Amino acid sequence: MFSLIVCTIDRFDQLERLFQSLMNQRHRDFEVILVDQNPDDRLLGLIGSFSPFFMIRHIRSAKGLSRARNNGMAAAIGDYVCFPDDDCWYEPDTLETAERLFVDHPELAIVTGRTLDAGGVASVSPTGDTPLAVTRWNYLKCGNSNSIFVRRTVLPGIGGFDENLGVGSDSPFQSGEEADFLLRALAAGNRLMFFPELIVHHDQVTSEYGPRQIERARKYGRGFGALMRKQRFPLAYVAYRLCRPIASWLVAVLRFKADTAHYKRAWLMGILEGYATWPRSRRG
Repeated sequence: MFSLIVCTIDRFDQLERLFQSLMNQRHRDFEVILVDQNPDDRLLGLIGSFSPFFMIRHIRSAKGLSRARNNGMAAAIGDYVCFPDDDCWYEPDTLETAERLFVDHPELAIVTGRTLDAGGVASVSPTGDTPLAVTRWNYLKCGNSNSIFVRRTVLPGIGGFDENLGVGSDSPFQSGEEADFLLRALAAGNRLMFFPELIVHHDQVTSEYGPRQIERARKYGRGFGALMRKQRFPLAYVAYRLCRPIASWLVAVLRFKADTAHYKRAWLMGILEGYATWPRSRRG
């Protein structure tokens, strides 16, 4: 049985798309734990429409993606736990493939997969086309939270998502929670593997570089900087991760692409701020 922890706020049509895709799953043994962060009852009609077709457990949570996921995990009863966003959707065989991978690889605590848009192009994060053991050095190429599937039995040894990281956190560090989760899973001695045939869909993130995107880049950059500080990455690794946005920023400046330059600079400054300000007491 799978427990799908779906945390949602301010979305309806995309959530309906996800639920439609769940109706088409070939693997039918799953529950949806809908962690509702809305202040009202806007989702009750949608829940009523789909609850005859699969189990939906509706719980409430304060804002914060990591907090909401932790509340969902506390309620999960499935053998496997996963974290589809409210604006993603599944292939008909997504759960079937995940179950097969766990059965074929009993040594694995976590399997991850690819996130693609409707046209089959990588979205949200880059991934490869070949299976890959997840390590401390390639975790950024091995999927994102949409495509993380976990054996529930290993969760106590990993712990939940760090509520000081992630979108909606009370802290300034608005990303990094899923990478931190994978890195702590590795540190606890678990084996993780990326499989390209395990597919979740998500629309492309906008390529525009307007004020909202620039502000988000700075917030997400702070999360990544905090992640590197928390996880005690060596300075050589930190320098490498800083060199990339520096180079992109300089190229944009030389090409007179002002919006792109502002975006790259915001990401760079966010990384530096996050790394510098992550409290030493929170490390570990």
